[in-house]
Amino acid sequence: MGDVLRWCGAKGVGVARYVDRDRHDWLGTVGKLAVFVGIVLVALLVVYPERGFLPTFLLILAGLWTYVSLMAHHSGYVCTSCHKVFRVPTPVNFFSTSSVGKNADGTYYSYKLLTCPHCAQRTKARLVKRAAATATPRGGPRS
Repeated sequence: MGDVLRWCGAKGVGVARYVDRDRHDWLGTVGKLAVFVGIVLVALLVVYPERGFLPTFLLILAGLWTYVSLMAHHSGYVCTSCHKVFRVPTPVNFFSTSSVGKNADGTYYSYKLLTCPHCAQRTKARLVKRAAATATPRGGPRS
């Protein structure tokens, strides 16, 4: 993969930049996972004794949906056929399974079997993260 990948919107205008995930991304993932674990603990320790199984199950399901939504907000997928980046809706992220592949250098990457909206082929779409926005003024850097 290239150093920086570009996502083209519906009209072909670049609106976001994506890069491959690195080993430092674990901190954000752990934070989002901590929110989900907090929701599960509240559901089990507070809601279950008061309301029973069904509200507890629904709260845990809502927490899982929130976790997947938070993860999907900052990520996209690269089609292995046309090499364009695309995002998928939360329901697709929620119900589709992820797998792990191995690069030639021995490192691992995450992918999903998804249909690319650009080339309409079902491929192993690699997971990439949204790059941090480094905005500069329109006139260029300030002096």
